[in-house]
Amino acid sequence: AGPKPAAESGGGATVDAAALGEFTEQITGRTGALASAAYTMLSKLGLTEEVSTPETADDPNAVLAQRVSDELGSDWARTVAPAFDEAKVVLIDDRWATTREDLVRIWLTDADELDADFDALTARFAGSGHTVAQHATWWQGKALAAGNLVHERAFGTIAHVAEEPGQGRWADQVAVVTGASKGSIAASVVAGLLAGGATVVATTSRLDSQRLAFYKKLYRENARYDAALWVAPANMASYTDVDELVSWLGSEQTENLGGTTAVVKPAIKPTLLFPFAAPRVAGDLTDAGGRAELEMKVLLWSVERLIAGLSEIGADHDIAARLHVVLPGSPNRGMFGGDGAYGESKAALDALVTRWAAEESWGSKTTLAHALIGWVKGTGLMGHNDGMVTAVEAAGVRTWTTDEMADNLLGLCDPATRAAAREAAVTADFTGGLDPSIDLKALAAQAADEDETDESAEDEAPVTVAALPAPARAASGVSPVWPKIDSRPEDMVVIVGAGELGPYGSARTRFEMEVDEKLSAAGVLELAWNTGLITWDTAPKPGWYDTESGDPVAEADIAERYHDAVVERCGIRRYADEGALVDGTSPLLTSVFLDEDLTFTVSSEAEARAFASADPERTRVVADEESGEWQVTRLAGTEIRVPRRFALTRTVGGQIPTGFDPTRWGVSADMAESIDRVALWNLVSTVDAFLSSGFTPSELMRWVHPGLVANTQGTGMGGMTSMRELYINTLLGEAKANDILQEALPNIVAAHVVQSYVGSYGAMIHPVAACATAAVSVEEGVDKIRLGKALFAVAGGFDDLGIEGIVGFGDMSATAESAKMAARGIDERRYSRANDRRRGGFVESQGGGTILLARGDVAAQMGLPVLGVVAWAQSFGDGVHTSIPAPGLGALGAARGALSSPLANALAALGVSADDVAVVSKHDTSTRANDPNESELHERLAAAIGRGDGAPLFVVSQKSLTGHAKGGAAAFQLIGLCQVLREGVIPPNRSLDCVDEQMKDYPHLVWARETLRLGDRFPLKAGLLTSLGFGHVSGLIAVVHPEAFIASLDPAEREDYRRRAAERERKGSQRLLEAMCGGEAAYRRPANRRFDEIRDEHDAEAQVLLDPAIRLGESGAYADAAQDVSSSSSAATI
Repeated sequence: AGPKPAAESGGGATVDAAALGEFTEQITGRTGALASAAYTMLSKLGLTEEVSTPETADDPNAVLAQRVSDELGSDWARTVAPAFDEAKVVLIDDRWATTREDLVRIWLTDADELDADFDALTARFAGSGHTVAQHATWWQGKALAAGNLVHERAFGTIAHVAEEPGQGRWADQVAVVTGASKGSIAASVVAGLLAGGATVVATTSRLDSQRLAFYKKLYRENARYDAALWVAPANMASYTDVDELVSWLGSEQTENLGGTTAVVKPAIKPTLLFPFAAPRVAGDLTDAGGRAELEMKVLLWSVERLIAGLSEIGADHDIAARLHVVLPGSPNRGMFGGDGAYGESKAALDALVTRWAAEESWGSKTTLAHALIGWVKGTGLMGHNDGMVTAVEAAGVRTWTTDEMADNLLGLCDPATRAAAREAAVTADFTGGLDPSIDLKALAAQAADEDETDESAEDEAPVTVAALPAPARAASGVSPVWPKIDSRPEDMVVIVGAGELGPYGSARTRFEMEVDEKLSAAGVLELAWNTGLITWDTAPKPGWYDTESGDPVAEADIAERYHDAVVERCGIRRYADEGALVDGTSPLLTSVFLDEDLTFTVSSEAEARAFASADPERTRVVADEESGEWQVTRLAGTEIRVPRRFALTRTVGGQIPTGFDPTRWGVSADMAESIDRVALWNLVSTVDAFLSSGFTPSELMRWVHPGLVANTQGTGMGGMTSMRELYINTLLGEAKANDILQEALPNIVAAHVVQSYVGSYGAMIHPVAACATAAVSVEEGVDKIRLGKALFAVAGGFDDLGIEGIVGFGDMSATAESAKMAARGIDERRYSRANDRRRGGFVESQGGGTILLARGDVAAQMGLPVLGVVAWAQSFGDGVHTSIPAPGLGALGAARGALSSPLANALAALGVSADDVAVVSKHDTSTRANDPNESELHERLAAAIGRGDGAPLFVVSQKSLTGHAKGGAAAFQLIGLCQVLREGVIPPNRSLDCVDEQMKDYPHLVWARETLRLGDRFPLKAGLLTSLGFGHVSGLIAVVHPEAFIASLDPAEREDYRRRAAERERKGSQRLLEAMCGGEAAYRRPANRRFDEIRDEHDAEAQVLLDPAIRLGESGAYADAAQDVSSSSSAATI
C-alpha cells in the first residue's frame, strides 16, 4: 500500500508540549526572534535607553543624622523637638467665676476647719468684686439663719474684702516663668505672682489634660484681683521653641469670628523673667557628652537666648523699660557630685552676670538679680535628697520650702531692688549656709545609717474588699423639710419613671460618670452586660462568663477587670466604623468626564433605551444579534459619577455604647432586624422606665383605663438609618425592605412602643421640635393630664446620628470641627465644652429617654415612686427672625407677669420660692451664640420671678458629658435634674478650663468644676430646664423635689406611701438584675393583645373602648376585667 494522506497519517500522533513551548519562546519570548528584531529596530532609530547600575552612594541626610547622633546622643531629635504651638496656649483668667464656686465650698466646710484656716481662706477673696460680695452676703444671711456663727463671720469678712479697692502687689507686672512644674520653686513663684494680681506666662514641656488641671488648680487657689495665667507648651531644649515663644509674646493674635476679626491675645511685653526650667540632671565627669550638652542648653544657653529675645520686645518704643530677670543661681559648683552639668551651668551664671555690664546690646534692656538658692525641700531636683534634711539642718544649714524660697525671690522684684539693679546686677544669698565646707558625702552616709537603724515596722498593706455590685434596694436621697401646701395630689403631674439610652448607657450609669467620672461595681456590671463583654450562663455552672474567651469571671473581679474597657466603649469618642462611615470618611459620587467611549452590555432593549433616555445626545445603543444582548455606549465627553471617599470634618461624637444589642433585653432577633434602631432604643428605654420603678404597663392598665394613657414621645429627625436606606438605596438601586418608608416616619418611633409594649389607646401626639423635642413632649404629656384627657402619659424624645446630619451640621458650622479642637490640644472627650472660652460648637450625639408622667393621685394610689413634680412645662417661639438656628429669648415668656406669672404661681403653690430654684440644667450646646444667650435668659427669668441678689444658681451643662442628642437631649436633662434634686449633688462641667468672660454679665450663675455634694447642708428643692431647638422653638420645664408631692398627701398616709414606693424601687432593681442574670427577659410582648382568646377580639376591643370602668384583669386580659375591677375600689376610682 502507498503512503497515507497527511490528514490520515496524523490521526494518532501526539504533540510534545515542552518542545512546542521552547519553540514558542524562541519566536515570541523576551529574547526571541521577534523581540530581538524589535530591539534592533528601536536601537537603529535611537529610541532605546542605555541603563547601567549606578554607583552606590551614601544618603547625605543619613550621614548627617548619624554624625549629630554621635555628638548629641541617639535621642537628640526627640529632646530638641519643638513643642510650642500658639493654638494650644491656654489662658486662665476666670477668678471672678471660680470665687462663686469657692463660696459654696466654704459653706460645705466644717466650722472647726474653717476657723483654723480662717485668715487664709478669706484673704483669697480680696478684690474679687461686687458680685462675689453679693454672693457672700447671701451666704452670710443663710449662715446667720442656721446659727452657723463661724460661717457667718467668714462670709461677712469675704463680703468686706471682696469690695476693698486697690490692686495687688504685682498687678502691673507681666512675668514669664519657665519650669513651673508641680512641687517646683517656679510653681510657688507663679502662685505668689498670681496672688499679687500679675499676668503670668508659664511654660511647660508638654501640655496635656493632667498638666492643665495642675495649672487650673494653681490659678484657682492663688489668683486674686484680675490675675491671669497663660500656659504655653514650650521645650526649653529647643531654640526654635524659645524663638517662637518670644515671637508669640510680642505679637497680636487674632481669630476670625463670622464676619469680624477678634483679638484673642494682645501683644505682651514681659517685665519679669524667672528662667527656672531644668531637666533631670545626672552623671559625673566621665559622662560628659550629649546628655551634659542638653543640660547646659536648658540651664544656660536657652536662658541667655530667652533673655535676649524677651528684652527686645517693645524696646524700640519704650526705651526706659527693662526686663527684670531673676536668675536661679546656686552654691552648688559640684559639691553634690553626680548631677551632670548642673554645677558648671550655675558657675556660668556668674559669667552671665559679669557680661551684663560689658554687653550693652542686651544689658541696657535688662536688670539682673542673681539669687544663690540653697537647699529647697521637695523639688524635682532636690526631692530625692529629702532624707538628708535632718542631718543637713543639724550641721547648721537652713533649708527652705518652695513657698519660702518663692517669697525670697519675689522680694528681689520690688521697686528698690529693681532700681538698684539698673546700676549693677544684684546678688542675693539664700544659701542658708550651704557651701563647699559642708561634707555632704558624710552627711549622706549618716542619713543612710539612721535609716538602716530605724526599726519601725513597715506599713501594713491596706485591707481591701472586693468591689461587688450592691444588692437590689430602693434609692436613697436627700429629703428637704417642706412647708405646708394646699395643693392636692390630683392637682399635680409627677414623674413616676424614667429610662434612657445614651452614650453612657442607662440613666444610672450616666449619672455615676456625671458625678464621679467613674463607675460603681454595679455600673460596670450593667455596662459590661449591656455591651456584650460578659454574659450569664448556667453551664458548666451558673455565673458570669467572658464573652470573648468563654472563661468564667468571678463577680468580685468584674469591676476592676472591665471598668476601663466599658468606659472606652462609652461617651464622646471617635466615630466607629458603621455602614458607609469608615475611618472618618464617607462615600461621595464625584463628577468626571469620559476621555474615550465607554461600552457596557445590558440584557434587554428596554434597559438599553432607559440608559439612552438619561443622556440621548451622548449615548449609542446597538443590538448584539449573536447574544441577544444590547450594547450601550457612553461617548467621550459624557459626565458620569464615580465614587470616592471624602474625609469628614467632624469625626468625634457621642455614641450608644459599642456592642449594645437590644436582644439582650428580650427583643426578638426578627424585631431587631425589621424596625429602625431609634425605635429599638425607645423600646428599651421605655421598658427600663417601667421596670426600674417597679411596675409594668399591664399593672398600669389594672388601675387606669387604657384610653387614658397617652403617648407624646417625639423625635427631631426620625429613623435616620431607615431614611438613608429609603433615599440612598433607591438612588443606587440597592436592596431595601419593602416597608422601609414606615420606619423613616417620625411618629413610628413612638408607635412601636405603643403597639409592642404599652398597649395604650389614649392620645397620640408626637412632636417634632428639633433639639427641643423631648421638652415639648413633656409639655404635651403634662397638658394632656391637666386637661383631663389622660391620667398617665409616656413622654420623651430620641434621635440618631448619621452621615447626613454630621455633614449638614458641619456645613452650618454648628458643630465642633474635630481637627481644630485637636490642634488646640483638647482631648476628644472634652470637645463639648459649654461656657468655655475655647468652645467651638456642639458635639453631635445619639439616644434619648422615656419619661413616665402621672396624675398625682394615680401615683399615690399605686404607690409609684415619684422622681419629681412637674411644676410647669411650656414651649415658646422667638418672634421674627432672619436665621433659623439663631438663639432667642422666647422662653422668658414663662415669667410674663413677674411675681404673678404662671411659673411663679405654680412654684409657690408647691412651696417653692424664687431662691429655692437653685439649679438650671441648661441646653448649653457649646456654640458661641447659644451659651451666653441662654445665660441671659436665666438671669432675666430669675430676676422676673423675684430671685434675691447673690442667690447662687448652679449651672448643669450635661452635654459636656453626653454630647448633643438633639431630640433626646432634654430627656437626658430632665432625668438628670431629677437625680440632682434627689441626691443633692451638682455634677461638674469637666470640660470647663476657663469660663468665657462674656458670662461675667450673669451674676447669679455658678459653674462647678468639681462635684458639689450639697446634701442636707443645702437641700436642693427645685430646678429649671431649658431646651432650645432650630426653628425658634424653646422649652422650659420647672421640676420640684418629690417632697412636694409627699407634702400634698394626708399626713397619715405619708409613711405608708414611702414604704410602698421604696418597695417598688427595690423590686424594680431586683427585676433588672434578674434579667441580666439569666432570668426572665426585661421586655415581654403582651400576649394576644391583652384579650381573652375565647372571645371575639373586635367585640372585646370595642367594649374596652366604650366602657370607662374596664381595667385589665389579673389574668392579663381585658375580657375578665369587670369582675376583677369590682373587687378593687382603688382601681375603680381612677
